[in-house]
Parts: sequence; structure tokens; C-alpha cells
Amino acid sequence: MGQMQVLRTDSFVGGLNLRADPFQLQPNESPDLLNVDVDPRGGLSMRSGFERINTTAVDSIANGSFTPEQLYSWYRTSPQIILSANSKVFFSTGGNFTDTTIAVSSADGGHFAPWSGSSSDVLYVASGVATTTMSKWSGSASTALTASATGAWQDSLTNPNGTHMPRSNFVAAHVDRLWVASTRENGTDFPNRVRFSHPNFPESWREIDFIDIVEGGSGITAMMPFGGALIVFKQNSIHAIYGYDTDTFQVVTLTSSLGTPSSHSVAVTEGGLFFFDWPDGVFLYDGKEFSDLFEKLRPLQQTINDSHLTNIHLSHADNRLWLSVPIATATTATHTYVFDPTIEAWTLYRLSDSAGLISPIDFVASTGTRSLVAAHPTDAFVLKQTVNISQDDIRGTDTSFSSYYVAPWLDAGVVSAKKMWRRPDFVVPVPAVATRITVQAYRDWEEATVHRLFYLDLTVPTGGLQWQAEAAEPDANLGWGEAPWGADPTGAQFVRGGNLGSARAIRLKMSGPGGKPWGVNSITYKYNPRRIR
Repeated sequence: MGQMQVLRTDSFVGGLNLRADPFQLQPNESPDLLNVDVDPRGGLSMRSGFERINTTAVDSIANGSFTPEQLYSWYRTSPQIILSANSKVFFSTGGNFTDTTIAVSSADGGHFAPWSGSSSDVLYVASGVATTTMSKWSGSASTALTASATGAWQDSLTNPNGTHMPRSNFVAAHVDRLWVASTRENGTDFPNRVRFSHPNFPESWREIDFIDIVEGGSGITAMMPFGGALIVFKQNSIHAIYGYDTDTFQVVTLTSSLGTPSSHSVAVTEGGLFFFDWPDGVFLYDGKEFSDLFEKLRPLQQTINDSHLTNIHLSHADNRLWLSVPIATATTATHTYVFDPTIEAWTLYRLSDSAGLISPIDFVASTGTRSLVAAHPTDAFVLKQTVNISQDDIRGTDTSFSSYYVAPWLDAGVVSAKKMWRRPDFVVPVPAVATRITVQAYRDWEEATVHRLFYLDLTVPTGGLQWQAEAAEPDANLGWGEAPWGADPTGAQFVRGGNLGSARAIRLKMSGPGGKPWGVNSITYKYNPRRIR
């Protein structure tokens, strides 16, 4: 038997990779994980819990009957969370939600555009072509705007005096004008039409001020300003409207092969425009080119319920990208994949009731407190992620959720040779409460049977800490030792696991105890190589 060798894993920043087979995974990637975050500095930890911000169900909607479409942060003197759900629009300042009385008919829900006027800030709402009027929201009251049509246009640029807005599915504020897309005029739908208001007068509209984008199929699916242009999406194409007035507006087709199914699946940041294309996945447009962010998740194409593409949500919050999708036969989001652009890594979140998250956003309250908030897909509650909690409170009761991380297969670079794998060493964060991490070991690419099982029992340090790895395995009587730990409760500590036995390759699955935070900073694998026969 050869001299003992060492393999170390000090980084988990590769995140989730569903595409690679066992021989293609990088040491810092995982084929399966749940409810853990990967730190850009290398470690992994259980995600923080979510709790309700509204203790009363939105509009008294029964559990299971909630159909959220979009959350929107409206920043003003008194910031508000705007929620489009169940054909209505609601608002909150950080607690329970109140009905704005704005009705919505669009399948995408209400679409919002903030406007800073000379006397006050308002929020314009495009609520769908089947709704008789569009609206504006002052923060305390809604105002219905007259639908633009024959006899209700403001054709004079020198005397703009309207309180109008075309019936439409989408709205945006761009280059000193209000823009709408996918309109209904005089009873006729114009799904490819984009209209723009008078400059600096968002409620005055000329009949001739429109652009029809016919390329890329029928129907605009989203519209959003980005990088000095107005980006218009269709299901199979993306277009940019450049210019600053009627003499310079021009349409440029950015791509005729990518698009998005709905406005739910587009998210904009200062650095890029993210969108979900079916069936190719998530892309980033940086103003010059398109980048594929979906390579590691490509197998999801086979599991997403493509009969409910408008229930795919993509948003940006907490400096990360959030993709929520319905899997298999589900009609609402069951999985939320979280992408960190700084390390280009995906992880997976699911709530304690196995649901995903709808439209996560950043919300800064009037007190200056910043929160990540998201809607539950079926129950009428909006949730915020809270750093110091380790359970989810969705319906008024704290409930633990599963969390685990599966490491890649390790064969020490020699597939055919067996090795005697010794007790792995772990560096983990010091716990605030007594915690047990379960470690399951698999061998020789057999994923159905646990080869060895041991526990890392962590206790709170008081002048020194003893960590003990306890074994429970089907095929050996292991003798576990104890490793002394330092006394720093805020740092990281060393603990030794159990023998892994003889195998050509091994894999570890680390699972949290439920309701208690846990994490891993480093794993050191030790083995004695054997001769190849």
C-alpha cells in the first residue's frame, strides 16, 4: 500500500452543474444541492429563512388561490411595495397589503412605470387591453385615465392637455416620454405596436406617434429601458428603439433567434439585461452582445412544464439573479435557481413547503432598512429573507427546511485503482447552538446505496470545544475519535469525520439538521493508493 495522499476542496464556488457527467464535474461544482449558498471566498452555508411581512392574507385570498404576477419596488419619499395579483394591484409599506382599486386584465398582470412630476411622483399602470382604462397611482389614490382613441388624441404638441393613456399591456418611462406597447385602439388590437407620449407630458398622445414592429412574429411580450435604448421583446426576437425624438427614433433588431415568453422573465440592472428564452434558457445582454448563462442548467429544459411558460419568473435582487420555474406537471413555481454573476454559479432554493419564490425584489423601507422580498406562488403572503433565522414562516408557524450539498466524485486521477480512504477532515464555521451535520458517503459511482454514514456533532465552545464524529454504517464497525477545537465561537474550526473504506471513487453528501444554521469551509480527503492489478 502506498504512502498516504491528500486531496483538498477549499472552494465550492462552481455551484450547481446539472449537465456534467461524473467525469466532467470540477472539484468546486456539485451535481445536486438544495438551500445552500456558495460564498465567493470559497465556503458554503445554509440559506437564511423567509418570514411573512403581511400577517393578514392579501385581500383575504384563501391559501392555494393566490396568483401573483409581479412585485415592484416604488422608490419615493415613502417607498412602497407594489403587488400585482389576482387581477388587482395592491400596495404595502412593509406590512399588510391594501387594494389600490386598480383592475388588471393582462395575463402578465399590471405593468408599472414611475414618473417624477413637477409637483408629485406617480406610478403609471398598464393593466391590459381588456381593461377599459389605464391608471396612475399617487401612493394613496388611483386615477383612471381616458383611453386614447378616435376623438381622444392630443395631436397638438403646443397645447398638450390630456389625461389620457392608450389601453395597453406594457408601459415604460424613457427619454422624457411615457411609452406603451401591445395596444387596443378603437376596438382593434395592435399586438406589435409601440406608442410614445408627448415629451414631458405622459398623459398626452398623438395619433401618429407609434412604431409597429412586425419582424419576429406576432405579439410583443415585454418592454424595458436599458442602456439608452428601449428594448422590445417578442417570443423569438429582440429589438432596440434608439433615438431621442420623432426625427431620430429608429428600430434595430438585436437578434432574431432569442426572445422571451412574457414580461415575467425579464430583469434589468445597470450592468445588464437578463432574460429567459424558451427553450435556450437564461441570457445576458450587456448592450453589445448576448451571453449564455444557462449552460450548467441545460437539462432543466427537459423538466420545465412548457405549458406554463408565462409562470417562469426572472428577477434581480440582492445582487443575484432569481429564476423560478414550474417543474414536471406543476403549474406554479416549484424551484428557484439563484445565480451569482460574480462567480457565475447557480444554487437552488425551495421553501419549507417545496414551493419556489415569485419575483424577488430589493425593498428599502422609509427607515432605510433593506430587505429581499418575494411572493409565495399560491398563498397570499409576501416573504422577506432574514439573516438571523433558520426556518421559514409562511403561514404563521416556523417550519424547518431541508438543506444539503453533494460533492463531486473523487478518484484521485486513477479510475481503475482502489484506494483506502481514511477519515476526512472538515473545517466548518463554529456553531451558535449544538448542531449535527449528517454525512453520507457513496463509492464507485453507485448513487443509490449509502456506503458509509457518520455525523459531525457540534457543540457550542466554552473555553475549548470537543467535536465527535459518530458512525452508523451498514458494513463496518468504525471506531471514532475526538478532535479538540479552539474556543473562538466566531471563527472556523477543525473536525474529523469517519473512515470511508476501500473504493475506487468516493462522494460525500452533507446535510443540515433542519432549523439550525450550518456550513462547510473546507474538506481534506486522505487515502492510501493501492497497486493496479
